[in-house]
Amino acid sequence: MRHASCVTFWGALLSTTVLSSAWAGDTPTQAVLDTVTVYATKSEQSTFDVPAMVSSVDADAPGAALASDVDDLLNTTPGVDVVNGPRRNGQTVSIRGFDDEAIITLMDGRRQNFEAEHDGRFFVDPSLLKRVEIVKGASSSIYGGGGIGGVVAFETKNASDMLKPGQTVGATTSLGYRSGNKEFSPLLTGYGRVGTLDILGSIAYRNSGDIRTGGGGHLDAEDKVLSGLFNAAYSFADWHTVRLQYQGLNNNAQEPNNGAGGVGLSNPIVDKTVQDHQIGVKYDYSNPDNALLNLKVHAYYNDTEVEEEDLSGSNAGRVQSRAMQTLGLTIDNQSRFQISDSHSQTLSYGFEIYRDEQQGTSSVTADGTRPGVPDAENLNFGLYIQDEIAFSTGIGKFLVIPAVRYDNYRSEADTGNDQSEDAVSPKIALSYKPTDNFVLFGSLAQAFRAPNMTELYPTGQHFPGFPPMFPNNNFIPNPDLKPEKVTTVELGAGVNFDDLLADNDRLKLKGSWHSSRGEDFITQEIDIFAGTSRNLNIDKARLWGWELEGEYNLHPVTLKTGLSYVEAKDDETGEYIANNVPLTFSTDIAYSIDSLSSVIGWRARFADANDKVGSADERTAGYGVHDLYYRWAPTDGDLQNLTVDLGISNLFDREYNKRYAALFEEGRSFGAKVTYTW
Repeated sequence: MRHASCVTFWGALLSTTVLSSAWAGDTPTQAVLDTVTVYATKSEQSTFDVPAMVSSVDADAPGAALASDVDDLLNTTPGVDVVNGPRRNGQTVSIRGFDDEAIITLMDGRRQNFEAEHDGRFFVDPSLLKRVEIVKGASSSIYGGGGIGGVVAFETKNASDMLKPGQTVGATTSLGYRSGNKEFSPLLTGYGRVGTLDILGSIAYRNSGDIRTGGGGHLDAEDKVLSGLFNAAYSFADWHTVRLQYQGLNNNAQEPNNGAGGVGLSNPIVDKTVQDHQIGVKYDYSNPDNALLNLKVHAYYNDTEVEEEDLSGSNAGRVQSRAMQTLGLTIDNQSRFQISDSHSQTLSYGFEIYRDEQQGTSSVTADGTRPGVPDAENLNFGLYIQDEIAFSTGIGKFLVIPAVRYDNYRSEADTGNDQSEDAVSPKIALSYKPTDNFVLFGSLAQAFRAPNMTELYPTGQHFPGFPPMFPNNNFIPNPDLKPEKVTTVELGAGVNFDDLLADNDRLKLKGSWHSSRGEDFITQEIDIFAGTSRNLNIDKARLWGWELEGEYNLHPVTLKTGLSYVEAKDDETGEYIANNVPLTFSTDIAYSIDSLSSVIGWRARFADANDKVGSADERTAGYGVHDLYYRWAPTDGDLQNLTVDLGISNLFDREYNKRYAALFEEGRSFGAKVTYTW
């Protein structure tokens, strides 16, 4: 099986490499290399020039517009996995093998800190998104704890994104269908501008049933998801802007308690209700004539709760919940200094404070608390400073970025346990461009992840035992759990050419090698015979790998490719740990048919077998999955406001699961979406 998957993988890589020398185009599809990144340095930089690997995904692009969940949206982004199976409530993002706890997830700048062993970290409808930016690599120097593997930043739509030139009011409506889970998805968005006031309101609904997996199996998963978005911005006194944002989601679902696992006695079907409400207020002062002040202030509040009622089994009627509230404030400023014609500096500095409060409830425990979900709270604050030093010399252009952040975090549980720690996260990054067509870059960074409240303070029963052979298994709190600390080295290069093989063609290619050495990685130890579950630190671990992302355009064809690999070991024992990512290749080829106002495309993802694992039952076979998509969007005539998107995902109905996953992914699915704009 592994041999066959390798042949498929390398055959696809060879064929696509041959195609890339002859075909390309300028129609935007998914990941884009030469966009502007804000999240990599907190100031605008070209994703090609910045000394890091950054991907940007356009949520409205052909193919991406049919996305039903975050996995559909990010499926061909190199170095990125959406894990835990196809049920949307349990999906989380992994970057370079680091799981969601080691990734900073932002929604319009709001931290997504919800903690759950079996559910997702964030809940969002893809139809409300404008784009997703992924910064890969250690990011604690400007974002603090959790930035070991990188940053995933979701951005929702606003009125300025939707209004056409000269338009003051408009509306968009769409209706979508997906056969793989029998999903209907209507959307209605209205937007307008009155003077300097922009307003957008959007409401989306998804009604879906059980998921058909590859080969004809099925997963229990019924969702009724209602999502809303409100975004208003008011500008005054020329350079001042205040923005109010609200994002809400309510999902009434029937699925197993652990959405990443199969249905069984220990994982029964539950009525699951997900409620997520987020509100943010932003102030922005941006005067291009004021080099010292470019101020951004953001206050926000998130309230997320997952409630579950057992429908069968010995616990039928039991109601359990997990809730978290996050209150946060960030203040950032940039000061620009033009030292000379060939030397400039941008100093970024800021302050952040946020507080998380978690509650767990159960209808069957004596005190009403939920086992494994401690009532606890934490407080985090941090200060950072970063200098972007750009200068030109006779041998090329240099960009040097030193940065450092100090964080202090404190947490305590209702049981009386507490923890208080602090950390310093330095980083230095450098890029060198001997010509405008070539870049070399590297970085050295230290990052950390503080243990969360669920890891520090869990109590109660984890799962029932089988007395007298095996006692009931209970959580043991560990308030002495240390933060994970990782030092990452990254080296990379990129090329950027126009008119390389033909007139008006364009090639962009960027890749890197990275190595992370970590101390005190947090892992869970389950002792069946002693009846205990507790979180411990692994003394030392090492992750290393590489990735490559490229784009080649020659109208009417666009080719995008990505290649990535990660290997992870416990340095003490030499055993593989669950951060390995097998060799994975993704591609997206789009062909523009201008005469028909159409784009047709093929995208695919190929992964080698995941056999570098700690035990045989963690192995997964290699796979290759193919998708087709088509968009018709007339640019004139009576139908110029109409867009039709069609697609087939998992074209050959492949039965496969991703690395370390227990569940098979969705099988062949036909998708359609009709959008009309006024």
